Amino acid sequence: MEPTSVVATVIPTWQEVTHIERCLRSLMDQTYPSHLHRILVVDGGSTDGTISIVERLSEESSAKGGPQITLIHNPFKYVPHARNLALDHLDLGDEFILEMIGHAWVTPDHLEVRVARFHAIESQLGTRLGGLGARVIESDLPKGRVEDWIEATLTCPLGGSGQFARFSKEGPTKIPPFTLYRREAVEDVGGWNEDFITTQDSEINLRLIDNDWPLWRTAETQVRMAKRTTVKQWWKMGYRYGFWRMKHVIDAKSRMRIGEFLPWIGILMVIGFAIDGQSTLFLPNFMWPIIAYVATLIAVGTNEARLAKEVSMIWGVSSLLIILHTSFSIGLLGGIFQQGKPPTDRVG
Repeated sequence: MEPTSVVATVIPTWQEVTHIERCLRSLMDQTYPSHLHRILVVDGGSTDGTISIVERLSEESSAKGGPQITLIHNPFKYVPHARNLALDHLDLGDEFILEMIGHAWVTPDHLEVRVARFHAIESQLGTRLGGLGARVIESDLPKGRVEDWIEATLTCPLGGSGQFARFSKEGPTKIPPFTLYRREAVEDVGGWNEDFITTQDSEINLRLIDNDWPLWRTAETQVRMAKRTTVKQWWKMGYRYGFWRMKHVIDAKSRMRIGEFLPWIGILMVIGFAIDGQSTLFLPNFMWPIIAYVATLIAVGTNEARLAKEVSMIWGVSSLLIILHTSFSIGLLGGIFQQGKPPTDRVG
């Protein structure tokens, strides 16, 4: 059956000169009919050449009969504002909104498969979906050792989040990465909350679920995404995610996950045992939580080394997990007492 659903792909950008051409070309070369696909690039004031690339590819796509590429200027810079601006630029017939970012790219059949799965799942459930996510897989760009560690840490059991989960089974989720949203569902909940500079997708997904718009994810479509490349960027990412995670938890208590607070729980245990001063098996009791944590990190790192056939994963993943858990935990605390600050590296 020929597809009939119109898809508007929305790409918030800011200083994406390194990746935006590959992102757009992957969307220009889709097997999905071009007349059913529009691309809205919402730029937050890039000065690095991003805009000129978008304008050049817009002309090229138009000349070759590809999807229409529209550049929208976002005076507010950030992702939730960009997505809401895109809502104002949708055409009447746009049925779906695909959320992308300027440092991600997809295979040529991505839209075709994703839309087909969306309709198939709805037929299976007998109800309409709010959105369908994809699986985020490893970037195929040349990577250094730290970048390999980051890729592994994001997908391992103690790192990253549901966004980067390794999964193979199609099913419901609260965190669908790179979601193909039904436009009606997004408009039904009033779009994105612009108070959340980060975690805006988690926030809108919770409202969709609460308003009876189920969310699913499928491994039949994948997205490759350029991740952070340095330890400094890794620290900043962890802090920001923790900060805005706390803002979200304060706003929606049902999203609290005890696992995210385990580092603080562990620190309190260590302090409590140290004050108590008791010992077991010739070691002070406060040492046992530390030993258990280190042993767990080494076990996770060893498993990643086995999967990647790279021994440096043992200490690389372990070290990045310590940095992530520390920065995220400090971010959680900051989210209680501080106002939010915009990111300084990139959007998304």
